[in-house]
Amino acid sequence: MSDIGLVQKTIWILRAVAAHPEGIGLSDVARASGIPKATCHRILGILEREGWLTADPDSRRFRVSLGLLFLLGGLLDQESAYGHAQSVLRDLADEAQETAGLDQLVPPSVMVVAQVQGPFLISHGLSPVPRMLPAWRTSTGKALLAWQDTENIRKEFAEDFQDNPSEKFADFDAFLAELATIRERGYSVAYNELEEGAAAVAAPVHVGNSVPYAIWIGGPTYRLTQDRIPALAESVMAAAARVGRVLEMSQRATAFPDGGAGHPRPTSGQLITQRSVRRAATDADPATTER
Repeated sequence: MSDIGLVQKTIWILRAVAAHPEGIGLSDVARASGIPKATCHRILGILEREGWLTADPDSRRFRVSLGLLFLLGGLLDQESAYGHAQSVLRDLADEAQETAGLDQLVPPSVMVVAQVQGPFLISHGLSPVPRMLPAWRTSTGKALLAWQDTENIRKEFAEDFQDNPSEKFADFDAFLAELATIRERGYSVAYNELEEGAAAVAAPVHVGNSVPYAIWIGGPTYRLTQDRIPALAESVMAAAARVGRVLEMSQRATAFPDGGAGHPRPTSGQLITQRSVRRAATDADPATTER
């Protein structure tokens, strides 16, 4: 197994375990990650010995360890870009009175990486984070794919689309046509697509020339009625713009800490967690100084 292959498989396995806070067994990890059971067993054992995972001594169900959570928690303070993104999601959830979240594209799926629950019991907020969802059935998946190269979309998603067809689209070309519409108007909608009775509105987070994340509002269709969509779309696009400005300016602050030139910028697909982000966020959004 190559070093790159091992790292990628380890990430997939960690993602599968993180999506099951109640614990997950070896067979289910292998099924969720698509990795042979023997390889999963070897990687899970290493992660357990390193203290990143814990395993129940009787059931052998794996969970993310407190040690790993504390390690990450020390980085994700309120002065980080992650903290500012969470603040934007809280504002959005309060404004819409619905659950808000932030997703990342992990072909052929999207991964929910952050979420703030709305005030109602019936909402997206009861679902675990992180979790994986099919890209073409979600508002964020479509919002993220709308800014991708068409041929890459076809290469990464066409086969999975055929295996799990959507009733909304006659074929993959119809799906691509909707992506063009989303790119033109700036937001996407999923209505009774992921499941009957569920609705969501999403907008892409632009960071420089890339779109690493998308922000969404979601809830049941009896609350997210069609006549609410335009106003919700405006709120989601504004929230996505706030997060995008903070991420872009935090990267500049990290890449050029002394204001100099010629230093490489970090990739825009990562949440930067430097304390310099606090000043960047204030420059990008003066309202943050009152928080």
